[in-house]
Amino acid sequence: MEKDKIGELEPAVFALKALYSPSTGIVDTHSLMKRFEINTYNNAGHIAYGSEVTGIKRITGGYVIRLLDSDNKEYSFTTRFIVNSAGLASDKIPEMAGMMAENLKILFCKGEYFRLNPPKNRLINRLVYPIPHHNLEGIGIHVTIDMGGGVKLGPDVTYLDSNIYDYSVTQSKQEAFYRSVRKFLPFIQLNDISPEMAGIRPKIQKPGEPVRDFYIMEEGARGFPGFINLIGIESPGLTSSIAIANYVKKLIEI
Repeated sequence: MEKDKIGELEPAVFALKALYSPSTGIVDTHSLMKRFEINTYNNAGHIAYGSEVTGIKRITGGYVIRLLDSDNKEYSFTTRFIVNSAGLASDKIPEMAGMMAENLKILFCKGEYFRLNPPKNRLINRLVYPIPHHNLEGIGIHVTIDMGGGVKLGPDVTYLDSNIYDYSVTQSKQEAFYRSVRKFLPFIQLNDISPEMAGIRPKIQKPGEPVRDFYIMEEGARGFPGFINLIGIESPGLTSSIAIANYVKKLIEI
């Protein structure tokens, strides 16, 4: 798409060329998770909220999983299959079973967001992405419109020195965000943005290393049949969750 057409669709955006994706959108995460929960119960499934996995033991034909519930009581169950989709802790689950591998280690990579304050948030009508970072380490500070019409700018990319759950937003990054987005949103002034939120990506490559795809593997070749690892599932893992689930289902059926 050329500059003139871009101006027709998004007059406030400066760009010489763009790729237009008319079907790109956002996911209502709360509604999606609620639907998954309802579907689980409707199919005779159970969800153990507030329970922490404390141990996994390989036995003939399956595994024993030990847990600690929200009342600090221990219990266990046996299963033929394990699907490890523990997000930021997904590298700890295979370790509990004795599956040690360097390529399963997760590095915490923090991404912070600033919001575009009213009334200028109404100048943007679509998601807007700059050119991605080198080596696809991140897709750049971009524009996201939330379900309430608010506009977020982010995330940036910061590898954390240790795997700590740090969700603070750094006020001092305001100018860096401003300078980054002003390249394609020239109407923004420094005081038009303010701290919003932060998240953490589970990276499986170190800074500067080639990008790695999601690690989704049935671990029979490592000696753990029926143990399926999902590690390093960053965005768009949530958007792709149904496709990932269908792929995992095929691994179980093999």
